Amino acid sequence: MPIILSDADKFVDEPTRKMLEALIKRKQKFEQFKKHVLRWRIVCFVCFFIFCITLYLKSGQSGSILYYLFSDSTSIFWILAIAFSYSASFFFHKKEDKAENEYHKLRCEIIQKSPDLWPLPQKWETRETVYRIMKESYDINLYFESK
Repeated sequence: MPIILSDADKFVDEPTRKMLEALIKRKQKFEQFKKHVLRWRIVCFVCFFIFCITLYLKSGQSGSILYYLFSDSTSIFWILAIAFSYSASFFFHKKEDKAENEYHKLRCEIIQKSPDLWPLPQKWETRETVYRIMKESYDINLYFESK
């Protein structure tokens, strides 16, 4: 999604616009990692489900779950697939947490610097317009610091 602040350009100066663009980029990065985590968790769950079904079906024939685990190469494949998908999910979750913290810090910084970014009373009214544009277009809440 390209960064378009043309609606807000008439309400902000260049440094503020750069800060808002950086905030949008960080939000998009955070959302991207969030999608990666969800995908890898789904893959992990599907692999685990398939592994459990094949384990149940194969162990019913031979009578021993341990025999199937160590004798059949497909069980090793599913165990490795589960381990890999879980590891990838964990890796992207750490990246997601880092991206969320960066995004939240910059968002809070913009909220705290609002009196400096829109100093005059007439500019303070344009702040509401910029906040509304950011909320509607990018789902970024600049009204409150809480997540």
